[in-house]
Amino acid sequence: MEISLSNFTVAASSHSGEGGDTFGEKTKPLAELNDLGVHAKKHVGVGVSVREGVGADSVGVSVREGDGTGSVGVSVREGVGADSVGVSVREGVDADSVGVFASEDVVQSTHDKVIAGYWLVKAVLDVALNRGANKNKLFRGTGIFEDALEPDSLISIKQYHLLLTNVQSQTKGADVSFLLGSALATQWLHSPMHVLQTCDTLEALLTHLVQQQTFRWCSIPFCQFQCFTTSHKVMLIPQLTVGGAKLAQFVSEVSFASIVALLKGIAKQRVSVSFNFTCARPKNIADFETHLGLKVAFNCPFNSMCIEKRALNEPMSTPVIHSPNMVTDKELGRYRLFERYPLISLPDYVRCHVYQTISAHNMGSALPELAEKLAISPATLKRKLKEFNTSYRQLSEEVWRNYALVLLSVHKANNEEAARQMGINDLPNFRRTVKRLTGKTPSELRLSNA
Repeated sequence: MEISLSNFTVAASSHSGEGGDTFGEKTKPLAELNDLGVHAKKHVGVGVSVREGVGADSVGVSVREGDGTGSVGVSVREGVGADSVGVSVREGVDADSVGVFASEDVVQSTHDKVIAGYWLVKAVLDVALNRGANKNKLFRGTGIFEDALEPDSLISIKQYHLLLTNVQSQTKGADVSFLLGSALATQWLHSPMHVLQTCDTLEALLTHLVQQQTFRWCSIPFCQFQCFTTSHKVMLIPQLTVGGAKLAQFVSEVSFASIVALLKGIAKQRVSVSFNFTCARPKNIADFETHLGLKVAFNCPFNSMCIEKRALNEPMSTPVIHSPNMVTDKELGRYRLFERYPLISLPDYVRCHVYQTISAHNMGSALPELAEKLAISPATLKRKLKEFNTSYRQLSEEVWRNYALVLLSVHKANNEEAARQMGINDLPNFRRTVKRLTGKTPSELRLSNA
């Protein structure tokens, strides 16, 4: 059993000779992206590796040797049983540190302007105006002025959140989220994301797209993906930058549709992808199938996007596209988006911190320790998270809920093993915790189809 908790990264790295159980970045695209002005940090990343002599069904989370204190790796530990999951931190690494991002790289306010708004706003207008929205009402309260937007313009998380809220309330049609995701994807050739066509495999493309913060702020700024890797699939679970149930499903649909369209647009091939949704089967099922494909399931334990590993190794043989309106390599250097690279939102940083508690098998609150790392008081941290419409407790429970769901519904771990991995000493407490986090018993989760 192999799980990759690899979403809080700048560049995902893979080791040569590790076989097919890696989901990481290839060396060539990283070098080319650096040359083009996308300054990915080579020593800050996540990798997945399987050690020799370890069963394929074992899992471990550890920081790898030689990657530096700023790296996080996921690997199977030596001596771990074939049906067990292990979490560890190797020697020389501070188990309590987040490590991936420095505090100055954390977007701590929704008013910080970090989103490449030019292309996103253009896509919103293209869709919303065709679905009955009024332009003035779309921009009302956002502080966004269309005539002031330039290719290097940045907007804040708060502004984009208000814009999407206006889109959702003013447009007609249940397919607006999918249309918006597809429209976002059409902008890739004219935005900094055009450098993604230098990737030589779908694996490298997907890694850049869903894990590198630069491209995240260009395309799907409200969604960060938690990546789990099984023996045959890569599973991406969306985690939202701004909390709240009103936009949650809408943003997930936008993000999924955007990734599918980007894979088709850049790779010039349709990738076999399956999707799981927690919602009941909707009336507009045809919209899901049109934009996401026929492999869509509902009433699932969590929202997710799954891609077969064998598809990730397929080469991208399409030539580099040049267009008169395409952003040139030299222009990339002037984008303010790259000046503060990398940037991670505060909720994502908190989730990253919570992942560190998994290695210590500690379900207790670590909010004071996290506040200290950010050089702010616990009260200030709570206030800043409230600005994102969330809390430390909500984010922490989200992390543990996903962990429990993958252990029980995907890998079908028994209660003893799952309890051990979650750091719970007695089975009655484990069952109560799982029921509280997921709404279902461990037995019910094992019977579910994830």
